[in-house]
Formats: sequence, structure tokens, C-alpha cells
Amino acid sequence: MKELAFIFGLLTCFSVHSAEPFVKTYYNNKNWAVMQVGMTGQFKQCALRSSMHFLDKAKNPKYGATFLEVSYPSNNITFSGENIGAYFKISKGTKLQIDNGAGVGIRPETPLPGKDIVDIMLKGKVVGIEIDFSNGESSTHKFSLSGFAEAYKVLPACAK
Repeated sequence: MKELAFIFGLLTCFSVHSAEPFVKTYYNNKNWAVMQVGMTGQFKQCALRSSMHFLDKAKNPKYGATFLEVSYPSNNITFSGENIGAYFKISKGTKLQIDNGAGVGIRPETPLPGKDIVDIMLKGKVVGIEIDFSNGESSTHKFSLSGFAEAYKVLPACAK
């Protein structure tokens, strides 16, 4: 009987505490979207995400799309995408550059603390991610900052 009560208790816990994961677009403009992710009824988190940029369309379409993301409220910047790990295993280094400013080292799929970078992005026109392949070749992936400031202002409302 105790085993039956224990099993019933476990089943009750699972049914009461189960929640559905979700991803929802809270705001969208041509180049940037504010995304909400979380578990229904438990938590949500908001981030600003660029429109997708395709890696070397002609050379390596298998690597898919890349995104630049800014989390809120931490202002961490993350460069991520589909199959990006394989793409960056063959690279020597990666740097983020806003307009013609100084480059900052960034590791794919690794958040970069970036409040200062976000402040520059709010005034900039283009963010470039340059990948050095150590064989004399490099590739730059560009993300327009048009609409970034407008979308960034929406983040606090999304997080409420």
C-alpha cells in the first residue's frame, strides 16, 4: 500500500509541475526581433535576435544560418547558429567589429559580456563578425543595426 501511495504522489507531482517550453516573437522589425523563451507558468527570458545571415552561401551552404543575440538584462552578446560548431572548428579566431571600430574577440556560442558593446551598437550601422581561417582567407558576416535601437527599447517590456 505504501508503494501505491508513493507512486500516486509521484504522478501527482509530475502532473502539477509539468510545463510546456515556448519560444515566442514578442516584437519584430526588418532586422531584429525580441524573442521570449521559457516554460509556461514558470519563467520567461527575453533576448534581442538579429535576422539570420547565411554562412558563405556559395561555398558552404551546409553550415546554415547565423544570428547575433543580445540577452536581457545582462547585455551578453552571443554569435550562434545552425551547425556553427563545425564551422568554427576550422577557424583560427573570430572577432566582432562595429562599423570601423576596434575588433573584439568573440567565441561562437559563448556569451560575451557586452554592455559597452551594446552602447556602441545603439549608435552604429553594421556589426561584422570576421572569421580567420589561418590559411590567408577570412570571412565576414554582417548584421545590420538598422532597427536595433528601436528593438532594444522593447526588451524591458518583454521581460515584465
